[in-house]
Amino acid sequence: MVTPFLFPAVSFLAGLIFSSAAGLSFSSLWAWVAGSTVLLSWMAYLLKKGRLALMGIILSFFLCGLVFYTYEDYRYQTNPVFSLKSEEYLDFTGLLLKAPERYPDRDVLTIRLSSAEVNGQKVNLKANIRLSVLHSTTADLPLELFAGDWLSFSAVLHKEEAFKNFFPDFSRKYLKSQKIHLRASTKSPLLVKKLNQANHTWNGFFSKLRRKLQRQIEADFPGRQKFSLSPEGGLLEALLLGADRRLDQHTDRQFQKTGLYHLIAISGAHVAVITFFLYSLLGLFRLRKKTINIILLFLLFFYAFLVEGQPSVFRAVLMTSLFLLGKLLDYDVNFLNLLSLSALLLLLFNPFSFVEAGFQLTFVATLSLILFFKPILNRLPVWPFKISEALALSLAAVLGTMPIIVADFNRVTFATIILTPLAAPLVGLIMGTGYIYLIAGALLPKAGDILAWPLAWLTKLLFWMTTWLEPLSSLSYRLPGPPLAVILGYYIFLLLLLLKPRFKAQRLLTGLIFIIFFFCLIAYPFPPHSDAPAVTFLDVGQGDSIVVELPGKKLMVIDGGGFINSSFDPGETIVSKYLWYKGYKKIDFLVSTHLHPDHALGLASLAANFRVKEFWFAEADPKNPLFSAINRALPKSSKKIKIRRGLSWQEDNTRIEALFPDENPAAPVSKGNDSSAVIKLDFSGCKFLFPGDITAVVEEYLTNQQISELQSQVLKVPHHGSKSSSSPAFLQAVNPKVAVITCGRNNISNLPSEEVVTRLHEMGIHIYRTDKDGAVKIQLKDTQLRLQTARSGKESVFKLD
Repeated sequence: MVTPFLFPAVSFLAGLIFSSAAGLSFSSLWAWVAGSTVLLSWMAYLLKKGRLALMGIILSFFLCGLVFYTYEDYRYQTNPVFSLKSEEYLDFTGLLLKAPERYPDRDVLTIRLSSAEVNGQKVNLKANIRLSVLHSTTADLPLELFAGDWLSFSAVLHKEEAFKNFFPDFSRKYLKSQKIHLRASTKSPLLVKKLNQANHTWNGFFSKLRRKLQRQIEADFPGRQKFSLSPEGGLLEALLLGADRRLDQHTDRQFQKTGLYHLIAISGAHVAVITFFLYSLLGLFRLRKKTINIILLFLLFFYAFLVEGQPSVFRAVLMTSLFLLGKLLDYDVNFLNLLSLSALLLLLFNPFSFVEAGFQLTFVATLSLILFFKPILNRLPVWPFKISEALALSLAAVLGTMPIIVADFNRVTFATIILTPLAAPLVGLIMGTGYIYLIAGALLPKAGDILAWPLAWLTKLLFWMTTWLEPLSSLSYRLPGPPLAVILGYYIFLLLLLLKPRFKAQRLLTGLIFIIFFFCLIAYPFPPHSDAPAVTFLDVGQGDSIVVELPGKKLMVIDGGGFINSSFDPGETIVSKYLWYKGYKKIDFLVSTHLHPDHALGLASLAANFRVKEFWFAEADPKNPLFSAINRALPKSSKKIKIRRGLSWQEDNTRIEALFPDENPAAPVSKGNDSSAVIKLDFSGCKFLFPGDITAVVEEYLTNQQISELQSQVLKVPHHGSKSSSSPAFLQAVNPKVAVITCGRNNISNLPSEEVVTRLHEMGIHIYRTDKDGAVKIQLKDTQLRLQTARSGKESVFKLD
């Protein structure tokens, strides 16, 4: 058999997937069945019952995959770390597995815990956590930390998701795929201490070397802020060392938009470039091919340790190493067999990894190249300079990976087909020059400084290349993920195109059906799953984002959430994800109540990800970076409307009206919280009031001017429950049945104020909080308000007066 590992790998993967989807628990019975099936398969093979043996092998590997997943899942779920107290500080010791990942506002440490102190007693542990250490204005991490260092620290374990909303949260599955048990956080670097004086481990050696190379890049490509890099430096660090955390947001988005992000995220393509670079370099010494292959094996593993064993690099190095070993042993290497063996070994190492998008993209892209490169190349005209081959490679990779990219990243990009063949050689040149720069700089710093100048220009050329197709927005856009049936149909009929036709119109018919699935994939021609009329207060942490589903499949989004001095964008990772989960492709009314980051930071992502018909804004400040970013992202067709009292929209029994800001000279309008838009929504007599972050000053003005207009059944509590808002007179004027407080868990402002919470309770108002309840959805059905919280899933019913 040419591909002896194909059926075992596919069967083993099928067993893992079935076990995960069915939620099976580990049982010794399953293990006995799997063992018996393996034994029977061997007996059939020895008795020369070929077909029976093959069926037995397929079933055996399926059952082994099932048993292996349930056993590893049982070990993971029963780890003692899950029994420790969460949301309060505990003392830990542990081993740092890799160098800290540096973000603009925090460092993230991956640590294998060895012990914890609980009630004064030491508890031994063996669990992996990701610890976030917030940056401080008064202290940094005590010393530069490296893989292999032993640490003691105080931290809070987080067993629940950081944000709880009405759509599946993949973060827990992602952590599991990385064999990370829990997230943790600590409020200060002063709570982290290094225990060892020296670190002579192999991991420590590579971690120190990596840090030395990072310092070289930091010296030649400094950023404007502490710990930051220039755009060129961030790109080089990502390409050469696999650290993409310091890419500036604009660069990150630009590469994603053009479909070129795979060129800067260390992956198999980069390992191929490195292999080619090293092979060419070693070839200059006229060494034997077997000698070159042995040296390449050593250097590839050296590189894998240098980038700290990133999964994508580990996969690529494993596949390349198996290929080189085959050549050393004089085997005729079959690429499909090599791919199958690599997948089998990786799944044995980590059975949870198949859920990760990176794992799927690696193997699907490689399989697609094996299956479709030659058929596509045979149908292309012959162009000079290997253009036909480059285009065939790009088309084959896109054909295989497009459903995964659309499903996991909600992006369709045809720009990658055009730009990848042009950008890939430039990336290869940058990487080759970059490694020479790192080696030269380490040996002779002045030589590195000289090479930094042409390297900067090469990276600028790559940046410029990403803007070539920017005017053609139809080549890259966002949309909801496709239904599973569309993905399955796409792959089934794509593979059927490879079969020899058995009847005259088979290929034509197969092609037409494939085009239908392809259209469904790239256009999402399905209506949104609207719960209208409904209002959802999303859990975006310490900020606001409110989704209003209007009759007629119309949609209003009020604010997009955000954090001060943070790279985390709730507009992209929470609000957009929720809207795509619901099937929305457009926003009819995008509303900015005011330009504070906790309300406005996420709006730029929403403006870029959806077709926005109208943008309503209370503040217009061209010098404000948030306002500028939103305007740059908005489609040219979007209508921009300034919010002032009297602005309204009505359709049938639904009315939206702005109550503030007011053009009245006596109105207390000022920059910041008191410039917030106050918006009232009326669903057939059921009224919602969204007062942004107004303080008691504006509340008093509104109460004096328009008492009857304020009355509402549901109130979004002003300014996250701050004591500077929610005055008794204002609450009496609104007279709500339900109050929703939008605030983050353990927020540094300690909101909501106990004074405000007490006041609401004394008035008999039902209180819901996004920090405790997660997202809060309120639907109007007949004469009832149906309220559901994301964290508990329970539903409450309130009758309308």
